[in-house]
Amino acid sequence: MEYWAKLVELLGPPSHSMRPGTWDALESDLGICFPADYKEFIDSYAPVRLNSHLHFTHPSHLEWDLKKWVFVTLEAYQGLDWVDLTPSEFESADPRFGDPDGLVPLVDSDRGECVFFQPGEAPRMYVYVGSDDDFYRYDMTFSEWLYRYLRGEDMTGPNSSAFIPGPVRFDALPGAEGSRGAFWFGSHRSE
Repeated sequence: MEYWAKLVELLGPPSHSMRPGTWDALESDLGICFPADYKEFIDSYAPVRLNSHLHFTHPSHLEWDLKKWVFVTLEAYQGLDWVDLTPSEFESADPRFGDPDGLVPLVDSDRGECVFFQPGEAPRMYVYVGSDDDFYRYDMTFSEWLYRYLRGEDMTGPNSSAFIPGPVRFDALPGAEGSRGAFWFGSHRSE
């Protein structure tokens, strides 16, 4: 089973549907295409917080605007001094952010983590962990990364598991409550 199908099985049925044209302006402004599975996840579930940690915004939501968050996040990371923080995986002395082959933020957490993807032929995710002042690289799709994160694997560096037993908890971000209310749960799972 591919990871998108596993993720949907874990999360339960999507609460939204895809909106044509939602991504055009954001992708045009950045000069990149977001991963297809990420766009499908965002269009299906966001804006939302998962398991009280991961915060997902949406490109067409007025208050929880993904485009605004991406550009603010890019500006913050572009302004940092990476001299002592750059891992060996990066080809240049400093990681690049926001250009066609630079890192692009996808989601952040309340634990000081920011998940990025690097555009290209092979799926590649990077997680910056503020408390470690380091990046961790995961050669996988967004769906695989999120599925494994929610299953409790170390997906934000060594010894980083954020497993929460029971079904995944969804919290609607303020002002984004839908027909499901302020919070709801994904599919029941046995551990």
